Amino acid sequence: MKYSNKNPMITRFVKLEILSEHIEDFKILTSNEKANILAFEGCSHLKVLQDQNHPNIFFTVSHWESVMALNKYRESAFFRNNWEQVKKWFLNKPEAWSLSESIR
Repeated sequence: MKYSNKNPMITRFVKLEILSEHIEDFKILTSNEKANILAFEGCSHLKVLQDQNHPNIFFTVSHWESVMALNKYRESAFFRNNWEQVKKWFLNKPEAWSLSESIR
């Protein structure tokens, strides 16, 4: 299969630093909403990872069929409502990377 830069699959990494008193809240929220995120058109994978040395640091790793699919999710009411809740728990500003495979 020939690789096309027109609409490459995106792997999205988001680093979230959560206030210590909200670590369990964050885990419960993400656990409850994982299926809803995976149900969004274009999302094929989602993992939430916790740093072993710094338990307040989490990474989400998601796969999207395109930037357009990711942006559609990010513009949804579901995302806005979720983000509104989670951003109250941030220790620092989140960092995000959208990556596509450069060599196949």
